[in-house]
Amino acid sequence: MKSRTAVTIVVLVALSFIVPTSVYSNQEAIKGGGGGGFMLGLNRFDLAELSTKLQAKGFDAVKENNVSFGGGGYGIIGEKVLLGGEGHGCQQDVLSDTLKASVSGGYGFFNVGYVVLSERGFRLFPMLGLGGGGISLRIVKRAVTPTFDEILDSPDREINISTGGILLQFGVGVDYLLKLGKDDEGEGGLLFGIRAGYTYTPTKADWKMEDMDVLGGPDVTVTGPYVHFIIGGGGFGK
Repeated sequence: MKSRTAVTIVVLVALSFIVPTSVYSNQEAIKGGGGGGFMLGLNRFDLAELSTKLQAKGFDAVKENNVSFGGGGYGIIGEKVLLGGEGHGCQQDVLSDTLKASVSGGYGFFNVGYVVLSERGFRLFPMLGLGGGGISLRIVKRAVTPTFDEILDSPDREINISTGGILLQFGVGVDYLLKLGKDDEGEGGLLFGIRAGYTYTPTKADWKMEDMDVLGGPDVTVTGPYVHFIIGGGGFGK
């Protein structure tokens, strides 16, 4: 699950940079343009039941607020319709006396939006996103660095379980283009923006360890509000 989530994020981020370029290069859509960049933000996930389970086994509490890193971008067709994508990931570690648990989250979206305001370099647009993601839990022993023979004698030093599924996103974005240059076809420069909204998991997903189901796991979802900041570049036609 963790590897599939990572691949999904990478693909969506790559598409998010390809889409603006292809749209901006299309002469029929030259009035639109696009932009993209790196994103840093804060996400709140539903991790309360997971935290309760871990605390019962002597671990520290899991924080529901997570700092995320990622990237995204979009292209504007004509002057109004926005198409793009984004991907984000985050991780936190909690400890017990003998173990370390790493709680990781990752997700990606394909977004559709509509520009409702475009003036003096500012653009305001609501967005809807469809994608996927999930939560993974990695537990390892807190010990000195093992030898190769010790690993062979006791290979059960690490456990990885995960859960995930389809995600929906509802949000709004505001971007500002700091113009650095222009030509006969348009202008380009640095892009600064903010995204805020809510991520929702419509279905309940089961925990898995490799290809096996894990019974009795806590309900965790990539559901909650988010705020992301973006810095990158963009270009828009006349």
